[in-house]
Parts: sequence; structure tokens; C-alpha cells
Amino acid sequence: MVKAIFHRATADLVQQVLERPRAVKKKAPLSGAAMTKLTLNIDTEVIAWFKASGADWRTKMQEALRNATDLDKSR
Repeated sequence: MVKAIFHRATADLVQQVLERPRAVKKKAPLSGAAMTKLTLNIDTEVIAWFKASGADWRTKMQEALRNATDLDKSR
């Protein structure tokens, strides 16, 4: 009897997951420059600081890196 209740609860949970709408991944806006995907170790505090700045934290990090290298001054 317990097994049947567990099975039904599991089946209900699986059905809920299957019926949940999938999140649409947002693609990063393409800049005019070429982009390279990179794996990089960054301090947790630095990531937390950028994430606290809002949903576009990756863009802000990119801008900070460009500013640090003076690449934007050549445009």
C-alpha cells in the first residue's frame, strides 16, 4: 500500500515537471567584435559584486574588462 502511494506521488511530480513550460535561453547580444568563449577562475567576491548589479552583470563585467585594457579608447 505504501509503495502505491509513493509511486503515485512520484508520477504526479514527474507529470508536473513535464508540463512545466521551458525557460527560453536568452542569447547574448552580438557586438561588432569577435567573441571567444572562455573558462576563467574569478574570485567569488568579484562575481557576487557583479551579480548584485543586476541581470546584465556579464555585460557589465565585459565593459569593466574593456575599460581596464583601454580598448574602448581606440574606437
